Parts: sequence; structure tokens; C-alpha cells
Amino acid sequence: MKSEALLISDRQRLAVRFPTPGIDLAKNVLQICVISKHGELVSNKIVGRHKLKEILAKSSPSIVGIEGCGSSHYWGRLAESFSHDVRIISPKKVKAFLTGHKTDANDALAIANAAMQIGLKYSKPKNEEQQSLQFLEASRVFLSRNITSLSNYIRAMLYEYGIVSAKGAAWLRKVIQDTFEEKQYASYLPDIKTTSIVGTVSELER
Repeated sequence: MKSEALLISDRQRLAVRFPTPGIDLAKNVLQICVISKHGELVSNKIVGRHKLKEILAKSSPSIVGIEGCGSSHYWGRLAESFSHDVRIISPKKVKAFLTGHKTDANDALAIANAAMQIGLKYSKPKNEEQQSLQFLEASRVFLSRNITSLSNYIRAMLYEYGIVSAKGAAWLRKVIQDTFEEKQYASYLPDIKTTSIVGTVSELER
């Protein structure tokens, strides 16, 4: 508890000593809002990717607020490489500090205000290895869902011909292979065999 108190105290001093930037991310054009140590608005402007990198490199170490979204961990790691204390904040938490209409400038201001709050929960940037593992897990889930959807589609298509398959990709492949070998289906399945079913089954076998 004592070490946590010291850590919070250090962060409070960091917020008081230096301006706090809040960054609203986008692919090419980004918005950066800087609030002074006295809580006054210093600037709120549009910058490009290269310019933002320059600002982070030349600025004194300070608290940097970033809204959690695509590329937030990349920019967070970059800011940390210049000794900034990065706070990746949930969009829901940022929304509580939004004033006026939702614009890039107002969003950046809300992010900067949120970053200065003591006790607000935030995340730290993931390193490249952590992001790679997250990507692999998300890809596995995505592919699993795709295979399930594909299997259901093929079952429904075959059911239109009165062909029923048990659950599971292995059973579905067996039913398709058996169906192609039966002469009673030869008159109306040849085109399907050479196009859609064969192509979709090959996806199941990967």
C-alpha cells in the first residue's frame, strides 16, 4: 500500500509539473490537446503522424492520455519510449468528460481531462509480444466462427436435397464425399460438386 501511495504521489507531481496532452487518434490526421499544469488549455490542434512523433520526442516527460482504439498501443509504446506516462482510457470513461458536440477537438480535450483525474482506471500499452498473442487468439476465435457458419451453410444447402449430416466438420465431410459417390445424385449435383461445395469443403479441411 505504501509503494502504491508513493506511485500515485509521483504521478500527481508529474501532472502538476508538466502539461498533459490528450490525443484523439486516427489513421493519418490526429488531434492533440494540451492542458497546462494549471488546468488551462494550451493548444488543441490537428497534426500529422510525423508531427505527433516530433511532439512526443521533444516534450518533457508527462502524462499522455490516449483513448483506447485502433493503434492506441502502438502510439502508447512510442510515447513510453520518450519516458511519458501513458494512460490508455476506455471510450466510455472519456465520454463522461466530453463537452459540446462530438468533434475531434472536443474528444481530445475530453481525453486530456480524463488523463488528469486521480483514481480513474486506465490501461498501459501492450508490448509487441502481448499484442501478437492477442492477435493470434482473436484470429483463432474468428476462424472458428467462420468454420461454424460455413458448416451450417453447407448443411442447409444439402438439406434442400434431403441430405442430412450429423454435427461436426468430420461428419459433414464424410456425408459430402458419400453423396458425390452415390449415383442417384449424379444427375443434379455435378455442377455443384465442381463449384461451391468442393470450394467450401476445402476451407473446412484447412
